[in-house]
Amino acid sequence: MRHPLSKFSAVLMHAALAAAAGLASLPGHAADGAESLTYPNIIKIRDGMGARGDLAPIARIVSPLADSQIVPGEGRIGAGSVNGTGFVLNIEVVTRDATPIAAKESLNIRNTALLGQVNPNIPGLYVFLDTDLVKPDGGVIPKNTNLANLFNILGTDDTPGAGVTLWLGWHVLESLPLDTNRFNITTAVVDTAGRIGFDRVSMAVLRGGITSGQALTPLPIDVFDDGIDDADGPEVTMIAPRVPSRVSPGPQTGNPTPPANASLFFIQVAALDRSRHGIGVSENGQGTAARSVLGTILDGSQIQNPITHPSNGTNRNFPGLNVTFDVPLRQPNGNVVPAGSNLAPIFNVAGSELDADGYVVTTADWVVGGSLLMPAGKRSVTITARVTDNANRTRSVSHVVGISPVENGQNLTPAP
Repeated sequence: MRHPLSKFSAVLMHAALAAAAGLASLPGHAADGAESLTYPNIIKIRDGMGARGDLAPIARIVSPLADSQIVPGEGRIGAGSVNGTGFVLNIEVVTRDATPIAAKESLNIRNTALLGQVNPNIPGLYVFLDTDLVKPDGGVIPKNTNLANLFNILGTDDTPGAGVTLWLGWHVLESLPLDTNRFNITTAVVDTAGRIGFDRVSMAVLRGGITSGQALTPLPIDVFDDGIDDADGPEVTMIAPRVPSRVSPGPQTGNPTPPANASLFFIQVAALDRSRHGIGVSENGQGTAARSVLGTILDGSQIQNPITHPSNGTNRNFPGLNVTFDVPLRQPNGNVVPAGSNLAPIFNVAGSELDADGYVVTTADWVVGGSLLMPAGKRSVTITARVTDNANRTRSVSHVVGISPVENGQNLTPAP
């Protein structure tokens, strides 16, 4: 399988590198023949000849916020910890014409065995931190390693016009070295014509205070949402999917089978705890014995089933999160979750950071692996996200999102 960098891209990069650094050839090639982009070379391309290309993809690092503070994590070299930085790294990528980005949308695109290589689910993605990372086992990921294979989820929605919007999310379990006080996150995304979109954010590291992302939020407790928004509740935002994008509904007959066919759009919900009541979250997914993978908050046994689980379930890793659709959702196992039921138990990842003013921001992501069961003639879905803090204060946000004529979200992008 060939990386989507075309011969045109190789020529483009060769010219940019030669102009910027006097280099006569591209960096080395991977064993399968895929071109390899390294952090220094990407920076030279970006700063050299503007090798983005006309109508190149727009890449945005949307989480963490550019002015946020990241906690360092408790892991040390040789003495790792799962209580790492604990933030969520989300990337939004918008294509602006019919030239696509090859991608395989999925609820799980992570493969730590391929760390440093291209991610086979989205080979055009490159993500770098210019600091070492301490793994939960105490090992070290050297700075400027391509971290694309550490991402958890990938979803796509149907942007108006010829392009689409891809979203990627990763809960960062790793910790930062003791001497790291600031670091940069850089991403480059390459489309099938070799055009490159870039983004970079600079993050401050909190020192002398809270040490782990997990410690930013109190332990999860049972909370009560009376359905009424409170003025002193968390400030809730939902940027994905972006209105007026449309989402694929997934197959309307039979069961969805992600990642082959399903809705596969991405939802991002963020809650700012401005009142400092505390929002109970287990970002590492340790709040329930039902967790399947460390670093995820999936609590699927809690999802509503009209026969076996007739009451609305809550995610025990994030009890204050409530996300609903105004249409039913059919899961891959055939279970139909009625409209208005809480879908938080099947969210994938969550993480926390401190904003510039020192308030905790908690972000949760989900790629929809089921099908929206659309009534005849209905061409939109209303997504409502509510977050309740540990003082039982609630606020909410709702978006009305159109339905794409592309039924299967996997078909919004070509296969890698």
